Amino acid sequence: MRISNDKSLLLSRVCVGVFAALLAVLVAGAPWIWPYVLHRKGVVALYVAVTYASALPAGVVLYCLNRLLRSAADTDVFTDANVRRLRAVSWCLAAAALVYFAGGLFDWYLFVLSVMAAFGALIVRVLKNVLAEAVEIKRENDFTI
Repeated sequence: MRISNDKSLLLSRVCVGVFAALLAVLVAGAPWIWPYVLHRKGVVALYVAVTYASALPAGVVLYCLNRLLRSAADTDVFTDANVRRLRAVSWCLAAAALVYFAGGLFDWYLFVLSVMAAFGALIVRVLKNVLAEAVEIKRENDFTI
């Protein structure tokens, strides 16, 4: 079964909305959620602090993803604004990787998140570079007769 582009975009936007809601719940309830989830009492404060420190980059990532999806829905993909959005996403993932790395100094589980966030930043950075080249090619083609 093949999903149409419109349905795929809708599914992606719904997923971004779900993650935004989950982020809001986690930020609002971190002091109550982490003691329930973690069975090691000594690291609860660390996880609450890491949650709050990574909430802003996560929010920016979700906002940029939503704007990218809106741009795709409007078939206006090859723009400098989308390159800037992907750049912001990659920097936010790098910032989150640093937060998780710092937390990993106290609890090694956070090193795993650090590596995943850093790898995500690398992937998005590569996609940003590809999109930047596509924008430049489109700009040159727009001036071709």
